[in-house]
Parts: sequence; structure tokens; C-alpha cells
Amino acid sequence: MQRGRRSFEFFCRNIPSDRVFKISPRMAHSERCCYKPVLRWNARVEEYFVKAYGVEHFSRISEALTRPSTYSCIRVNTLKATTDTVIEKLTSFLHEAQPKTCDHGVSVTEGDSPPIVASGEKQEEKIEEWQHKSLGLNNCGPHSGLPGHGDASLIYKCPFPGLDNVVFVKGSGPHKIEYSDTPKQLLKEVIVSRKCAEAVLRGAQIFVPGALACSAHVEKGDTVAVSVAVEQPSSEGGWNFGFTRGTVLQGLETDPQYHERSGMYIGQGTTLMSRAGIFRESSGVAVEMRKRVFELPSFNDVLEGEIFLQNLPSIVAARVLDPQRGERILDMCAAPGGKTTAIAILMRDEGEVIAADRSHNKVLDIQKLAKEMGLTCIKAYKLDALKAICRKNDSSGSTLSNCKNEAQDADVPDSVLQSSKDTDHSLTVDVSNHDTQCTVNGESSNHGTYLSKAHDRKNARRLKNGPGRNHCKGGRVESSKGFNPNSFDRVLLDAPCSALGLRPRLFAGQETVESLRNHAKYQRRMFDQAVQLVRPGGTIVYSTCTINPGENEALVRYALDSYGFLSLALQHPRIGGPGLVGKCDLSDGNLVEEWLRPGEEELVQRFDPSSSLDTIGFFIANNQMALTNFILTVGGVTAAILLLRSDVKQSAAIFRRNIRQIRHWIEEESVSASKAAEKVKPKELESQIPEKEIQKDKH
Repeated sequence: MQRGRRSFEFFCRNIPSDRVFKISPRMAHSERCCYKPVLRWNARVEEYFVKAYGVEHFSRISEALTRPSTYSCIRVNTLKATTDTVIEKLTSFLHEAQPKTCDHGVSVTEGDSPPIVASGEKQEEKIEEWQHKSLGLNNCGPHSGLPGHGDASLIYKCPFPGLDNVVFVKGSGPHKIEYSDTPKQLLKEVIVSRKCAEAVLRGAQIFVPGALACSAHVEKGDTVAVSVAVEQPSSEGGWNFGFTRGTVLQGLETDPQYHERSGMYIGQGTTLMSRAGIFRESSGVAVEMRKRVFELPSFNDVLEGEIFLQNLPSIVAARVLDPQRGERILDMCAAPGGKTTAIAILMRDEGEVIAADRSHNKVLDIQKLAKEMGLTCIKAYKLDALKAICRKNDSSGSTLSNCKNEAQDADVPDSVLQSSKDTDHSLTVDVSNHDTQCTVNGESSNHGTYLSKAHDRKNARRLKNGPGRNHCKGGRVESSKGFNPNSFDRVLLDAPCSALGLRPRLFAGQETVESLRNHAKYQRRMFDQAVQLVRPGGTIVYSTCTINPGENEALVRYALDSYGFLSLALQHPRIGGPGLVGKCDLSDGNLVEEWLRPGEEELVQRFDPSSSLDTIGFFIANNQMALTNFILTVGGVTAAILLLRSDVKQSAAIFRRNIRQIRHWIEEESVSASKAAEKVKPKELESQIPEKEIQKDKH
């Protein structure tokens, strides 16, 4: 092995310069081994965004998306700790976790921070002051933001009103890292996947599944440069890396993605495994990062239950919802549970917070997080947001508020649970909540069922390989068939989206105009469900983590045009910028969208990743329901009045107080509609409703 290595080094020293290297090795590394990524978009998607933002603004957004925020945002669980106590604990932790230095030919020199460019919105002066002074963006020298370097002002309280439970921890970057390479010591490299690199830029280590290729003769303890392989278009359609995992790197232009990886080096680390171990093991840390382009403190398993690492706009979204004690609130797409727990803490754990998600494993994660934070008002259900409205019972015509297919472990005796694990029965359990009581009837047991050897082998593979993407982790979750209309005081719809606002992002080529339109259609269907679930006078907060106007302003336009009883409300706190006004019409005419109208832009919050706030791209809209909603449909003509109120007596009282407005509105209708409306006597509505229906509709 040593003889082969010496032969390779001799070959590299004596290879003619005109055959492979056109420039000196030192120049090659200074140009290649740096971090200057370029985010590439689909051509039509880029045209769409340029029409929305303008060329210069979209260029700044694209550049900002390739970099992480220069600070970490932490939300404090005020039910367990105070902000001051958490700051003291974090300060102590960061000083104890001072990063180890290594002398493997790596030097870090001072690098200029990215320029702070406003995106056109009117930001408060305190934002600029906080960004420059508190986060120290103009002082990103060697280890300027690293923990343990004597910086007493590493941790800050959030300066914005209404966010007193938020703490900022300063990072640093970008740093210029010099990767040593001499004839006696060739540079060793590890290529990681794009998703792995995005996690590393946020402070993670390199785990085994993220390593794609490695130089030859890499042993445990070696120093390696880390570069990123980004998906490339394949000849068969789709995207892939274009090489096999485990490929040997030789430092030549024949290496995988040699030119594509230029400017895609994210730091240098020490291997914790040999090359053979990296591609043989299935788990574990492969490379421990020592020098990073961006230094952000890691808080994995730190102060569990007391803090939660969360993006600033996500914290603002929960605040905008303004949950009150004793209310019933729905988080429609709750995973991973950050906003759900934030809502419960704002309610002081008094009331009911329903967290719904279609994934079994994600519901388990929500339950685990709620337990860690000591929150008891959260109930997590497995439920598709597109089926959030409970269907009517065909036989009785009544509606079940919350029908479960499975019962929680806590509601079932341990003996029954153990029996259910050992047999193939379905349980017969009474599950009750404040809405209704329903029973899941079990069928006859399957005693004597023959299980083939193939079934046993399949179960053995599952035990060995762990839960797959579509398999549950184990543990029971409660499934729901939906909820009654008008049964929630507030609804948070943090809709699944294209996620084009998340940072850092190194790849965006998979999104097309068609895929963006599909996201918007999916979100409209979920919003239609949310509107039916909120009681009159309630609130719907809609949010996404994307810069796509079609999923943001266009959905708000759809909501306001489709539901006349909805209106945009002021948001508190408000630290984001205004929304986009106007419309978009692509050159081929296949995409025509209308966004906000003048005067509406200040009622939403748009977080621009290129702005002074240095956050992810995010959007928040606060929709207020009218106290009484009128759906008027008789033979296609506006006529009959239907009250969408769960409390019928209270609805009748509201109706009587507003009788003059209703009569004036009816008089302006056509003659036929007026005659039809006269048949409906508002004061007689209450008497026409049977007493049993009133009792059944009450909570």
C-alpha cells in the first residue's frame, strides 16, 4: 500500500502541466476550494420570479438562500423556565463546548460578511441596529462568533415587542478556509450529498448515509476537505448525482462532478472512520467538522423541554394566531410540533390544542415533543387535512365531531394493550371527548391463522432494518375521521408548500411552474376545509415557508374572493415586510395570477431572506371570520338564510340584533329574492328548531 501511494505521489509531481493542470496547484485550490454556490432554477420558474420581484431583487434572494442565517433563534418554554435562566444556562454550555482546534494544515482567515441589502420594505431602525451590532455581521473575523472566545454578548434577548420568550445566539461567517496541499501531502476529500451539506451548514456533523465518495487511503483521524455534490439532470429524465456511492476520488478532472463542485466546499473535518468503515457501516458519524464556512452553535439534546430551536417567522405565526386560555384551537398540519407547542404555551396549557397530521410517525413526534415540554392540553391525531370535516352519518343524519379508529394507550388498560399486541383482534373501546362518544367495534378474533415463513422473514427484515419511510416507528396514535363544522375558535394552517424559502438551499431545479401550481391547488383545498372548521368570529392564520407568490398572495386573493365573510386583520407582532401587489402573466399565457390589491399588502407579513432580518422566506396572513355568515342559495338566487353557528340560541340573538342590516340588504336584492326572503321570519327561527336539535348541537 505504501509503495502504491509513493508511486501515485511521484506521478502527480512529474505529470506534464499541459496534460492535466492548466494552472498551478495553489491557484487550483484557491479557485476551487471555496464556497461560492450558484442556485440554478428552472427557466420558466426563474421568469416567473423575475416578474414578481425584479431581476436584481430575485438575484439577491437567490444568493441569500444559499447561506444559512447568521444566528440561531431559540424559543423558551416559559412554563418551565424564564428567559434569563435559559440565557445563563446556554452561556455556560457554549463556553464548556468550546470547539477543539486542530493543526492539520488548515488556517482560517478573516472573511467579509455578505452585504446587508434591504428588500424595499420599510424596516424599523432597530432591525438594522440589531442586525449589525447584536449579531455582529460586520465583525465576522476568525472565530468572531464562535463560542468560548471571550464574547460576553454571544446570546441576546429578542428586541421586538411581543417576543419576550425568544433568544438569539450569534454565529459567524462566511469564513475563508485555506486547504493545505503540498507535494508531500495530497489533499484528501469527502463528497457529501446536497441534503447532508445543507444540514452541515446549519451546524450538523456528517453522518454515514450522507457521504457519497471519498479519496483513497483515508484512515481514521485524517483531515479531509468536504465538498458537495448537487443533483444533475439525467438522460432518462429526473435528477441524480451521476456516480455510484463509494467512488474513489483521485484529485483529477475525471473525478465525479469535478467542475460542478468548484466553489462548493463547505469546510474541513476529521474522519471518525476509515474509508472502508464509511461505506460499510449503516449509521454513525463519519466526519466531525472542525472548520466550517459558517459557524453556528449546535443545541442538540440541550435543555430538553426548556427550549426549542425554531425559525423566527414560525414563532411570529403562532403569536399572530393570538390564542387565549380555554379556547379550542386546531393546528391542521402540525408536524413537527413547534407551532403546536408554542400555541399551548401561549395558552398557559389551559384549553385544547388539536394537532393533526397525516403521518403516523410525525404524530408520534408531536406527542413526544409535547411530553418533553410538559404540555397536557395537546391532543395529536392522525388525520389528512383534506378530510378534516367529519362526514354525516347516513342513518341518523347527525355529524360526529371526532371519530377515532384507534384509542390512545392511556385510555386502554395495560392488559388489553398487551393482548392487542399478541393477537390479531381489533379492540372494542369507548372513546369519549367533549364533542361526542363513539365506539370502534371489533370483529371476531383470528385464532388459528397460519403465518407463512415469508411473513416471518419479512418481519425479521423490518426488525433488522428499522422502520421504513412508510412504516410506523411503533407506538399507538389516535386516528380521527374529522371534526364538526364551526367547532374551533382558531385554526392555524401552516400548509405544506414548495419550501423555497428554507435556508440554506443548494438546489432548486426540481420545481417547475406546473409543480408550483399543484402546490397552490392543494393548499386551496386545505383552506376550504379550514374555513368550515372555524366558528363565526374566529381566526384562520395561513402561513408557508416559500417565496412563491402563487402559494402566498394568490391564495389570499382566492380566499377573499371566494368567501365574502372573510377579511384580513392586523397582525401583532409585525416585523415582516408587505406583500406583493398586482398580478403575473407569463409570456406563454399558461400562468395568470392575481395577487393582493392596493391597501391589502400591509395586512400580511412577508419575510424576505435577503432583507435585514436575515430569516428564512416566509409568509403569514391573518384571516378574520365575520360574526354571522350568510350563505344564500335558493334556485340559484340569493334568498334563504342559513346560520353557521354551533350555538343556535346565541345565533338567533345575534340575528335579531342585526335585523335592520339584514332587511336593508334583502331590499336591495331582486324582487323574486325579496319575496322568497319574506317567507323566512327571523324571530321565528328559534321556535322552528326542535329542542333536541338545540341540545345535540351544544358542546
